[in-house]
Amino acid sequence: MANLTINEHRVEYSSFDITPAWKDGSTCIMFIHGIGADRNIWDDWLPFLTGDYSIIAIDLPGHGKSEALNLKQALTFDFYHEIIASVAAKENKTNLILVGESMGGTIALYAASKMHGQVKAVATCSTAHRGGSLQHVNAWHNQIESHGIEAWSLDMLEKRFFPNSTSDAIRDWFHKTQCNSDSNSILQMASLLVTSDLTTELDKILAPVLLMQPDSSPFIPLDIPIELKDLLPTGQLKLIPKARHGIACSHSEDCALETQRFLNSAQV
Repeated sequence: MANLTINEHRVEYSSFDITPAWKDGSTCIMFIHGIGADRNIWDDWLPFLTGDYSIIAIDLPGHGKSEALNLKQALTFDFYHEIIASVAAKENKTNLILVGESMGGTIALYAASKMHGQVKAVATCSTAHRGGSLQHVNAWHNQIESHGIEAWSLDMLEKRFFPNSTSDAIRDWFHKTQCNSDSNSILQMASLLVTSDLTTELDKILAPVLLMQPDSSPFIPLDIPIELKDLLPTGQLKLIPKARHGIACSHSEDCALETQRFLNSAQV
């Protein structure tokens, strides 16, 4: 694990490179998780991608081993862009592939719109570009404040996964990870999401973008990723059938292989 302090927040992340010596290895995949997860959500993806790219996986503030959100001003996507840019600078990574799930995907899109030339490709899972479409999220405040984070986590598991779509071990890990996340950070992130709209930023993303979307997310209706694809200069949409919101975990192999094919075809 490594860390750095950004805007008075200690951010933890893992960074490693096991690409063979005869491969270039100059391009880095930076993984960005969503609300309630941490950097370990990507573990099942790694066997498919570590042979070609160096890897950075971040714990966003309030998750994993990073400090909770404690900003003196309103939370914005610029704060997360600063995290991505600062980690990349510390690790001397000039060619980035941003891979994000849920809000992590929204963060990846925003960062890509600002980091011209440095971001070579983006891949997202279960991601929206405007928050008015994020059904149920407004209810999180009442749910957490009235019933606690464990009740919120159990409800979230049902929205992430169809029954029997994951192992008990994965569900137990996700439940524990969600419960260990900072509830105030979760609510601040949810507030940012439901008020966000990246529509005017999307035409600035010149890198190719892969949007992987479940067909049954309770949070994002299918018209949103279709609209998002059309707004991107080079967007591709891959629908994951019979899946709820948590495809980065429940369909990790499918998503990793789709990302691998996408990066190969984009020659990144």
